[in-house]
Amino acid sequence: MSNGKVLALYMTMPAIMRAGHRMTVEDFECDPDGIIGDMNYETSEERVMLLTCQTTYDIAQNADIVIEQGVLLESVHVDIDLYDLKVGDVIELGETLVEVTAPCEAYGYLYSLAPELPELIEGKRGLFIRPLDHGLITVGDEVIAHRK
Repeated sequence: MSNGKVLALYMTMPAIMRAGHRMTVEDFECDPDGIIGDMNYETSEERVMLLTCQTTYDIAQNADIVIEQGVLLESVHVDIDLYDLKVGDVIELGETLVEVTAPCEAYGYLYSLAPELPELIEGKRGLFIRPLDHGLITVGDEVIAHRK
């Protein structure tokens, strides 16, 4: 098992506010359909939320590529490397259990940030996760990975 912390949480506002506006939040409620109140709530079964590890930002920084936190469009940003997890593995984010559903392999828009970025972070772009039940995730929550 690996332990870490939730560093940041992000959600995308629905059309009733500033459509598509991504914002940093201190916590959010979620369930198997995603982040409650998020623009993308109930839009996918497998790609419900995106978890990104600090490792990805460190790789970019070590290559002298400056990217702002959150630009990878993650929902959850953690301080430990979880990229060795496989589909079906479970992660505790505080008291909320989430399941890894797929690796994130969407790299296209990253070319606009830096042409070499997609190749640098290949395999470390993020993990799609789905909450197993209703829960609350808060910045600072402990992160515990359970590998099969």
